[in-house]
Amino acid sequence: MEICFASLNLIERYGYNRDKNITLKALLTIILLFNITTAYCQKPQPVYPYSREQHPATWYKEQSILWKNEINRDSGNAIAWYNLYYAKRLLSFHDEQDKRSGTQKQEETNALIKDMERAIPGTYELNLVKWLAGGLNLNQLNYLKKADELGANRTEHLDHMMNVAEIQGNISDKYEYAKRKYDAGQVSAGMLYYNYNVLAGLDSNAILVTIGDNDTYPAWVLQALGVRRDVHILNLSMLLQDDYRKRVFEDLGVSNIKVDWSVPNNSDEVESAFYKVVPRLLASNKKGLSFYIGLTAAHISEVAVPNIQDKLYLVGLTYRYSSDPLDNMALLKKNFEQLYALDYLNNAFYSDIAAALTTRINGNYIVPMIKLYDHYKASGELQKMKWIEEKLLSVSKKTQYEEEVKKHIARR
Repeated sequence: MEICFASLNLIERYGYNRDKNITLKALLTIILLFNITTAYCQKPQPVYPYSREQHPATWYKEQSILWKNEINRDSGNAIAWYNLYYAKRLLSFHDEQDKRSGTQKQEETNALIKDMERAIPGTYELNLVKWLAGGLNLNQLNYLKKADELGANRTEHLDHMMNVAEIQGNISDKYEYAKRKYDAGQVSAGMLYYNYNVLAGLDSNAILVTIGDNDTYPAWVLQALGVRRDVHILNLSMLLQDDYRKRVFEDLGVSNIKVDWSVPNNSDEVESAFYKVVPRLLASNKKGLSFYIGLTAAHISEVAVPNIQDKLYLVGLTYRYSSDPLDNMALLKKNFEQLYALDYLNNAFYSDIAAALTTRINGNYIVPMIKLYDHYKASGELQKMKWIEEKLLSVSKKTQYEEEVKKHIARR
């Protein structure tokens, strides 16, 4: 641990005497200066995407201060500028105490970018930040391409390059960027296992709906490595892109819909309506492809209650749509007994860059495992019951569901 000598000298500076009590005023001054110098001497930490690490807002506020201190020492420190931007970016999304409007937050971002333009012009970090600040805006693609050109050994932009390649239908480029991320060790091993099992349990040429980073990028990486390239992985957020949605829907034999963004301040309502319609359309594709919703996007099935929820069957780590009654227990057993790679759940001999989030996403195993446990117990398949019980206890360990799972297993 690095020692901050400025803080160690405070008491001496204020004349502490072993034989006399320190005055209240001096004590308060010492505490204040100690806090200031402690913060000044702390080392800033890398600020990773929320899909890799998640911290409370106070942590991101602290990192903002610490990275700003680094910039004050060296205004040309591009890494510090990038981390400062990213800390503030995540705060703007996740700080519930921040009551500023979206416009006010954007003004702060614009001001920060102006400062970066003066301090670190032409850098990888500045170009990437300009792309990030614009959202998935292909009119600003030149910034992302420049970042890729400048950052041959960097990985922060690779997810965004995959997004663009997917939207443009350039699958070979998407696989190339996915492999670069994998080769650089920037893909969570636990997320790869989880997504492998998601893909393993799908029918040939199936449509899989995802919603976030950890159920999309690792699946694309697996496809880049040759795993289940037949599956159509569709991220619902990306389907909000009009041209992309039109092309994908045409390829899959799905009727397109128009998303009306013309009414200001109604994005939440538009997305909610979109999520209600799109699953039903995908499920009724004219090519007869099987349609699945990942458990990671389970809330979409809740939004779609009036449309298809009664036709969604839990078959493992996904819900499968079927207009006819489906024996989903048979599919649950097939997936867990034959297709899923489950040894990693209680024998994880690897280092995981997103260990905490892997534990969280593995919570999706709990409900299907409980259903299997109850089935094995009722049917007298005691060996299989003990097998799934071991897995169930492993995935629920140190989670909010651990005690509930133990109580369920203890029931006679």
